[in-house]
Amino acid sequence: MAGLEALFTCSRDSISCPHDAMVCFVHWAITKSGFQCVGYGDEPSSTDKKSDLLPPDWSSNKELYCLRYQARGGDQQLLLKAVAIDSALIFNLMNLSTHQLSDLTADVNQHVNADQLHVFDNVYKDVSSLSTEVETQLLLIHSTPTGQRWECRSQREGRGRHTSICTSCRCCHTQLCGAPHGSPGHSLLAKCSL
Repeated sequence: MAGLEALFTCSRDSISCPHDAMVCFVHWAITKSGFQCVGYGDEPSSTDKKSDLLPPDWSSNKELYCLRYQARGGDQQLLLKAVAIDSALIFNLMNLSTHQLSDLTADVNQHVNADQLHVFDNVYKDVSSLSTEVETQLLLIHSTPTGQRWECRSQREGRGRHTSICTSCRCCHTQLCGAPHGSPGHSLLAKCSL
């Protein structure tokens, strides 16, 4: 999970509750998918700048987190809001151009060790499972940012034509499982049309 530990380390002083750790994780997943954070809150401000890091004061309101993102090298913008209700966080992610909305309701106690908030190796209970949950429920409907291409493994490795084993699909932007289409280990959510 490249970049998560660095982000967590840079944000550690702002993480004071399990909800903060969960928002930090979702932020990492969004930046990993081709976006940069431009600021905190609903409205643009004079202090906005693109960054992979979380902005100052991102965790100042423990009941409502609100972050804005812009595609790397593109104009696509996303607005992330997370509402804390007891031990749950309800995430809403909206594409500000298309008004597409996705959501994720996460029981923070299932994903974050509250007594290990400042120990990266122990703070998240199952990084892989949480990453899959965020990608499939929150990020999947949002298209790849302008300028990015998703490639099958055979094209990236210079072998020419598409094979039936992909790591990500250029047409439907779905993260693929790496198993051959139709095999028992195949977990593609939308059939690749290449």
